Amino acid sequence: MFDLQAEVERFFEPASLPAAGVPPEFALIMGPPATGKTRFRRERFAHGWVVLDAADVFVSLERGAIINFPAHLEAPLNVIGLAVARVALWERRHLVTEIIGWTADDVNALLDTVAGLGYRVAVYAVRAEPAQSWRWNIGRSENNISAYYTEPYHRRWLRQAAEEDQTLGARLARS
Repeated sequence: MFDLQAEVERFFEPASLPAAGVPPEFALIMGPPATGKTRFRRERFAHGWVVLDAADVFVSLERGAIINFPAHLEAPLNVIGLAVARVALWERRHLVTEIIGWTADDVNALLDTVAGLGYRVAVYAVRAEPAQSWRWNIGRSENNISAYYTEPYHRRWLRQAAEEDQTLGARLARS
C-alpha cells in the first residue's frame, strides 16, 4: 500500500550530511503546546536537516484524508519513523525534532543518548504569549498534530535507533 523506501527517503537531502571532520548536530525544539515549535522548525531548519516528526509522517500517509492520529496508520508510522531515525543516526546526519519536554528525566535521557553518539546538541526553548498560543491552537488545521501526541514516538524512535547503533558499533569493533 505504501512505498516504504520512498516514504523514508523523502526526509533526507544531501545537505543533511555534515562536512568531513565536522560533528553532526542534533536540534531539540521544546515548548508547551501551540507556542510555535513547528513554525520555528520550518523557518530555522528548512534545509540541511533530517526532520524526525511523527506528524509529518502521518500526514503523508493519510494521503489527504482526515484521520485521527495515529488510528490505523500506527504500524506504518512506526516503521517509517524508526527507519528515518535509524538512517539519520547511522549516517550521522544533522537531525531535528520537537517535543513538549514533559519531564526532565525524559529530556536528559534523550539528550544523553544523542550526545553519546557524537552529536553536538542544541536545545531551543520556544515560547509564545498565552493569547497568541490560544489563537494558534483554535486555528490549528486538521493536519496540525501537536507535539503533545508525537513526543512519545520521537523519543522511542531515537532511543531504539541509538541502542541499535551502539550494538552494531560494538559488534563491528569486536570483528
